[in-house]
Amino acid sequence: MTDVVEASAQQPVLVDFWAPWCAPCRQLMPVLERIAQEYAGRLKLAKVNTDEEPALAQQLGVRSLPTVVLFKDRAVVEHFVGLVPESQIRELLSRHVTSAPESPLERARALKGVGDLAGARAALEQMLATNADDVDAQAALAEVRLLKGDVDGARADLERLQGSNSTHAGTKRLAALVAFNEVVAAYPDAKALKDRVSEDPDNLELRHALAVHQLLAGEHEAAFSTWLDMLRRDRSFKDDLARRSLVLAFELIDSADPIVASTRREMAKALFA
Repeated sequence: MTDVVEASAQQPVLVDFWAPWCAPCRQLMPVLERIAQEYAGRLKLAKVNTDEEPALAQQLGVRSLPTVVLFKDRAVVEHFVGLVPESQIRELLSRHVTSAPESPLERARALKGVGDLAGARAALEQMLATNADDVDAQAALAEVRLLKGDVDGARADLERLQGSNSTHAGTKRLAALVAFNEVVAAYPDAKALKDRVSEDPDNLELRHALAVHQLLAGEHEAAFSTWLDMLRRDRSFKDDLARRSLVLAFELIDSADPIVASTRREMAKALFA
């Protein structure tokens, strides 16, 4: 009553009913823990071992494991049973848990997303004026330079970041964008490229270039399908170009997107078959 029901008057409480012998429970628990950490104080996670608290589980009508119940304002507002996709859990929580205030970096990315590159640049430069060592802001500013056509400037930023923060997610994302930008520069007309691929479907160079265009246009499934097919056909093409392209592409897509996990599985099959 205190830790869950009463606490839910202050913030939503997600209760995970599990048991040590339940394999799906063990798979789900780290997902819930990660999500709770991301909500940073706007959501509380509680765990109930049903082997130790069978009466409590029975009281709430828990019949299968895992069962996850969301309390808010001292009442049950949502629940789900079984191992469900992370995206479904996030959608459920989005209806009841307040969103985090937009950070300056998120604001800059939103401006970039709607094409306001000048606004995004101003926001990022303001961030760097406060903290010149902010790698996320540095990488994001380099992306803006790339979008504005300053390829040399973006490449110089990338070299500097790789020298000091090579494993940072922002650096890896920038490296992927710079690499794919070089392909787009060599094959700028996506429509003409698609026509050429139709005429010469076995030309892996052209298919790769079209996949890059598709990826950057948000057509992730089409791009991944092409690179997987290239990987199966000829892994040695241009020093394992298809595999390297997939690895770069993963840096540009949210890891929670189901297409990333499914493509990684297919990639592993192609590599180790």
